Parts: sequence; structure tokens; C-alpha cells
Amino acid sequence: MGTLRIVFAVIAAILAIGATVVAFILLLPEKKRPKLNKFFGVVADILNFKHLFIEKILKAVYVFATAFAIIFGFLMLFSFVRYDYWGYSGVHWYGYQGLIIMIGGPIVIRIAYEILMMFILLVKNTMEINKKMPAVTEAPCECKEEPAPAAEPAQAPAPEPEPLYRYCTVCGTRYDANKGGCPNGCKH
Repeated sequence: MGTLRIVFAVIAAILAIGATVVAFILLLPEKKRPKLNKFFGVVADILNFKHLFIEKILKAVYVFATAFAIIFGFLMLFSFVRYDYWGYSGVHWYGYQGLIIMIGGPIVIRIAYEILMMFILLVKNTMEINKKMPAVTEAPCECKEEPAPAAEPAQAPAPEPEPLYRYCTVCGTRYDANKGGCPNGCKH
């Protein structure tokens, strides 16, 4: 019997590898999604985690666990055990434990469920926000363009020399010797 299970495990592993390859080629790429029929579209959505099923599963587990706690606690109200230990006999009633389970059980279950649901709703809301965000094909990068070379500073005009004032010997007019002779045109 052990060898038959090993053979089945090997066959299952080979088929699972084949199914994985087919899924990655035909179902998982987003560009193939519009070409799929309704059934394979749903399968592609499941494989791409477009919908979260854990929320529905946890709701069912929550309802089951709450109902179980209430019913089990109620049934414990009517349970008792007769005991006879080394000469001591009596009856033990489990009603107090039943009341604790009936009242405390749903409260503890609800708190645990709400903690789990906070994380699930966080992921779900993040997925919805991502769907509403515009698709960015290429991230903008400011570093792609080379900065324009800085313009060379303009040649500053040569500083004018300190004025060298003189007086014309003919007419007595004051003039700047760096700019030439007497502005009146006197010859020296």
C-alpha cells in the first residue's frame, strides 16, 4: 500500500506542475484576461486574488462558533455528574460553566472576529484604492535628463582705470587724461 501512495504522490506532483505552467501561461497574465470566457475569467480572478473569500469564510465560522457557544452553554445548564470518590458522593452541576460559556463565549468570539476582520478590511480597502489609482506605465524620474550646462559667465568689461584728472595748459579746462586730451581741442 505504501508504494501505491508514493506513485500517486509522484503522479499528482507532475500533474500539479503541469497545471501550474498552464495557469501561468493561459490564466494569470492580465493581457489574456479579456479573451477568457466567463468561467475561466472567474478562475483567473480567483488565481490573481481579485476577490477575497476569507471574509465570507470567517463570517460563516463566526456564526457557527457563536451558535455553538450559546447552544453548548445552554445544554450545560442541564448537565450534572454524580460522583462517588473514596466514600464521598455527590452531584456536580455544570450550569455555572454553561452560563459563562453562553455569555462570555460570544463576546470573546466577536472580539477575535473583529480583530481578524480589521486586517482583512484593511487589505480589501487597499485593493479598492489601488483599482481607483491611475495606472503608471513608467515612473517619472527627474534624473534622466542631464542638467543644462551652466552658461559661462559673461566677460565682465574691464574695469575703467581710476580717472586721472589734468588741466589743460592752454584753456585751463579739467579733463580725464585716460580718455584723451582737452575736450575743447586745444593743442599743447
